[in-house]
Amino acid sequence: MNTDRSTSVKAKEFVFILSAMLLVALLFFLLRPIPPLTPKTSGTAYNRTSSVYSPPLIGNRLNITYPNDYAKLANYTLDLINSDRRNFGLEPVSLSMVPSGQQHADSMLYFGYFSHWDTQGFKPYMRYTLLGGRGSVSENVAYEYWSKPHYTSLAEVEQGIKELESMMVYNDSICCNNGHRYNILNPLHNKVSIGIAYNSTHLYLVEDFENYYVNASIKLEDNLVTLYGNIVNPIQRFTSLIVYYDAKPETMNITQLKALRHEYTPGIFVGGILPQCFFICEKFENGTTVYAQEWVVDSYHVSISFTLQPLTQKFGPGVYTLYLTTNSSVSGSVTSFSLFLYN
Repeated sequence: MNTDRSTSVKAKEFVFILSAMLLVALLFFLLRPIPPLTPKTSGTAYNRTSSVYSPPLIGNRLNITYPNDYAKLANYTLDLINSDRRNFGLEPVSLSMVPSGQQHADSMLYFGYFSHWDTQGFKPYMRYTLLGGRGSVSENVAYEYWSKPHYTSLAEVEQGIKELESMMVYNDSICCNNGHRYNILNPLHNKVSIGIAYNSTHLYLVEDFENYYVNASIKLEDNLVTLYGNIVNPIQRFTSLIVYYDAKPETMNITQLKALRHEYTPGIFVGGILPQCFFICEKFENGTTVYAQEWVVDSYHVSISFTLQPLTQKFGPGVYTLYLTTNSSVSGSVTSFSLFLYN
């Protein structure tokens, strides 16, 4: 291996709700076109640094920078991913319209860190919710570094992406307990938000895999939460809506980010919501059980309403992420909505 280069990857072992006000505030991300094939451009094609930055996701307009050659690189990366999936008998994924991958790649290049967390303390599923994600997300991040200028052509960048993708699929056990590999080869995934940011010496790759089966929304009114939406892809029966808690994110510097563990978790298990029950009822053994006031799930739409207060009693303010699941675990989730409850 060339001693001028170092390569690293990080895995996600697990797989994200936002209140109505935040969803409305960010609705323009869903309504405006953010097509990966016609991205914004900024700076030169290869030595981008000053044009890239990571603005707050809340409270200010968000600007996401795409490299001039993003369309070619994103489709090249997508082809690599789908080639790996085909080799294992899996269906291909398509490009997502959610810009979470690119936003995080930009942030890592600009600030010079490598982590699933960002400088605002957000985890992947929080960013995904804030940027309009309606499904469930599971993130891979990878980077490559050269001590001398290296990424001076499209071919060099593509080669770097190819090496990173190969490492995540075929050489991931020692580094990351095959977390990247399992993520790329998860049969539930059907979309991916691809982030690519680089300068002459650094290349960052983000793959935000999505389980997009329900075009879901969330509404919070007087302590009553309603998750509703249309089913856009056939999926097996939903068994529960499980809830995890994170403390309020705090800004972090580069030293703090580098000290974090490699993988991220969905937070602390709080409990969950089960369908209405009137006789012998199931419950969560290690968490709070809430029975839905409404649980309507058919082949076309979902509408689940429940009282939030029993789930927030123990931990109080923070981020509560709701996973609508097919197997009572995050790995089988089709939503990862984060509710930011700070008061």
